[in-house]
Amino acid sequence: MPELTRHRTNDRHETWTIRYGDVDVGTIAQQDWDPNPERSGVWKWSCGFYPLHPDECFRGEASDFATAHAAFAAAWKVFLPQRTDAEFEAWRRQKQWTANKYALWDAGYCNKLGRGPVQCSCGAMFDPSIHEETMAHIGHITGRAPGT
Repeated sequence: MPELTRHRTNDRHETWTIRYGDVDVGTIAQQDWDPNPERSGVWKWSCGFYPLHPDECFRGEASDFATAHAAFAAAWKVFLPQRTDAEFEAWRRQKQWTANKYALWDAGYCNKLGRGPVQCSCGAMFDPSIHEETMAHIGHITGRAPGT
């Protein structure tokens, strides 16, 4: 069973992504701005992942990182036993689909996505909205191996 790991992000001040193996399962972040000065510096945490329904996820606020981390850990103990392998696989598929979408956009297919079949550089026609078809041709179009 994978362990939880924490990775600091580069895009925001004091934001940590929590991962369970290769799946992003939550965040802990210091709120860096709020019009109410009393709320500035509040730590927010979330435990859950897309494509789960938001009602299946947990979130909250804390006054410091340690308290937010402890709240996340408590939520995780409730959250994990309710999850199935299929839900984690759905996250992986969504992540791969999104990566493929951006790779297709970068390769000049952005105007054709969602509008029926397109022609691959190998000559075959495929529908980019169908994951399996995209995976079969993503390497031809982008010059990289599927899943990378």
